[in-house]
Amino acid sequence: MSLEAAILDRVRRLPPTKQEQVLRFADGLQQDPTVKMVPSRDRRREMNWIRENRAGYADQWIVVDGDRLIAANVDGHKAFAAAKAAGIDVPFLVHVLPEDSLPFVPGW
Repeated sequence: MSLEAAILDRVRRLPPTKQEQVLRFADGLQQDPTVKMVPSRDRRREMNWIRENRAGYADQWIVVDGDRLIAANVDGHKAFAAAKAAGIDVPFLVHVLPEDSLPFVPGW
């Protein structure tokens, strides 16, 4: 069953007054000029790069575009600014956390 079919099935099981509310809400989404669809990118290449190279950038902010590193800095603002200066319109900025096998437990 597709997502659309599953949604329609659930709406059909609602009482008529609730169905009307859902339909008015959906109509409002289509007509509301303040609601804008934002295109999204497939970030699998970036995520693969991070997974393969994360050890060298622990506790830093990095910007990756496709399979290349654009900027790395302990200051996220500086990494973001470097990416913008390199012409990246929407930088993929990620804070790389150190890989720590033991959790921090205060009081031990």
